[in-house]
Amino acid sequence: MPYSDNSSTTAAEPGPKSETGWWTRPCGGFEVMRYAIPLIVSAGSMSLMNFTDRMILYVISPTAMSASMQGGLLFWTLVSLPMSVAAYTNTFVSQYNGSKHFHRIGPVVWHGIVFGILMMPLLLLLEPLGKVIFLFFGHDQQILTLECSYFRLVLLGSGAVIASEAAASFFYGRGKMKIVMNVNLFCVFVNAYLALCWAFGVLGFPRWELEGTAVATALTQWIRLAIFIALMLFADGKEKQYCLTSGLKFDFPLFKRLMYYGLGSGVHIFLDTLCFSLLIFLIGGLGEEAYNATTFAFTLNTFTFLPIVGTGVAVATLVGNQLGDNRPDLAERAVNTVIAIGMFYLLIFGILFLFFPNLFWAWFAFSADMESFEKTRTIATYLLRFIAFYLAFDGLGIIYSSAIKGAGDTKFVFLVTLCLAPATPLLCFIGIRFFGLGLYWCWIVLTLWVLLTGVIFFARFWQGHWKTMRVIEKEFWQM
Repeated sequence: MPYSDNSSTTAAEPGPKSETGWWTRPCGGFEVMRYAIPLIVSAGSMSLMNFTDRMILYVISPTAMSASMQGGLLFWTLVSLPMSVAAYTNTFVSQYNGSKHFHRIGPVVWHGIVFGILMMPLLLLLEPLGKVIFLFFGHDQQILTLECSYFRLVLLGSGAVIASEAAASFFYGRGKMKIVMNVNLFCVFVNAYLALCWAFGVLGFPRWELEGTAVATALTQWIRLAIFIALMLFADGKEKQYCLTSGLKFDFPLFKRLMYYGLGSGVHIFLDTLCFSLLIFLIGGLGEEAYNATTFAFTLNTFTFLPIVGTGVAVATLVGNQLGDNRPDLAERAVNTVIAIGMFYLLIFGILFLFFPNLFWAWFAFSADMESFEKTRTIATYLLRFIAFYLAFDGLGIIYSSAIKGAGDTKFVFLVTLCLAPATPLLCFIGIRFFGLGLYWCWIVLTLWVLLTGVIFFARFWQGHWKTMRVIEKEFWQM
């Protein structure tokens, strides 16, 4: 019999009991929003953290802001694979939680945390790679120095970034989304405080400018990890139920399953991030105006992209819980509900980006060189039209890929990404190098990439193969 504890509250339990109303039924609007809102706020908090850092640096220098984006992109590219493997712990936790095998939750979470910490030395060895990549893409010496400095310092937080995803999964997978939201919001304020102090040298801090924001980012990640572990052990953990201390031993079969499914998911995220970063690096060689305009546009895009990523985590959790409980019908209902809500959210931002772009440019109007800013703003306004066009397809791709990954269909996601993602920077490079095409060509290719992946993952979801998939051991759900 599965291990159970009647005092526990599982993420699979619906709030309201009505089976008929769209809002009140299980996996309907109320339950989905109960999961999604804290995750959207959490993702939005990460957007706000990045936005705050870039605005601080923009006051100091637009070049410093762009350098932080390039250095940050390379950092997130390198950590995306191990981070996604650790984050896939959420699927295991949600399926164990749905099947009432709570005693397997602690061990799989610890395997993810330890994996993240052990990855840090390997990532630190890659620090010289930053200069090689930036030189390859033809970045001038001024921005190159800043990019390398930022990249080197944020690497100091890499272990915490990866391990925090596994630690957060202890709460995500059990439906404790508000805990993660509160921790992330607290860290936004910690990061903003530290970044302001170190960037401008106030309150007794040294003036480190760009380096100060990088150090603040790295330190904040370690604070975040420490809070998650403390809450897991002392505030929310139940040893008898989750085996949080007895689970601190190596379990090779469990680790093997985590790596198998996690790597399929992780390679998807890694290739997406890598190819996107290559695209940005290519744009970086097209001139300062194209580079800064792209930075502006993607900074605004994070306010739509990361909240949808948050809903993707909610989808994966709901799908995992319902499949663990052998309820694929409710899992499908949850996905449909998220799609309805997500499309409404993206429609609002699509309209704003398309018809009211000037609402956003005041946030960037700190430059002393207003003539340069106006040129950049004009280009960025055109780029927002591309974003407005592909937003809905981006949402479809994120939500549907999260749903099938929440079941365990990571191999398909990996294969699709392997086939499509590398084509984007390759086509951009060919267009720039051999045909003299520029910024807008790169954005056309990006838009086509997003449209195609959205359609493919939509089709895969509706084929229904994911309904028979699980990541946990068969004996834990075939009962």
